[in-house]
Amino acid sequence: MRKIDWIKVILVVSLIGNVELFMNHKHVIRNQELKYELLNAYIYRELAQLEETIQYQLDNNWKNETLVTQKLDDAIDSIILHIGMERDIDKQDILWKLHDYMNEFKVGDGTLDVILNDKQRADYIYLGEKLRSNGWTFDVGYDNSWVFFASKVKGFVGES
Repeated sequence: MRKIDWIKVILVVSLIGNVELFMNHKHVIRNQELKYELLNAYIYRELAQLEETIQYQLDNNWKNETLVTQKLDDAIDSIILHIGMERDIDKQDILWKLHDYMNEFKVGDGTLDVILNDKQRADYIYLGEKLRSNGWTFDVGYDNSWVFFASKVKGFVGES
């Protein structure tokens, strides 16, 4: 083979390799976007349900206080799931801040029968108002991108 033929072969192989790398990179990015779409939506939904549960209990004279503590546990579990699936340390740090903030509102020892005192109810009312004012409700649409989610978390935990 002549030198020019070798160059053509190398160029074609290089082109095919680059296309493969590009397609693989595109696939990895799409999988990452899908992960954030699912996990961010899961956390969003749990926080919105927590806000709604707090408001429902407030409107109904705290008839079933245990629902609030269970919803908080569900929200914390969704955050822990996201932390466990996240490999980026900076993103984990943001999620840990959210986890630690939400964990401050935890009441009881994990039993299913919880009775809240006035201070705990006031703390939950504050949490519900803060969730609502920061857009963690069903009334507000949300973006699944990490950038939007992270800015929302930083705004939420940064106000405390």
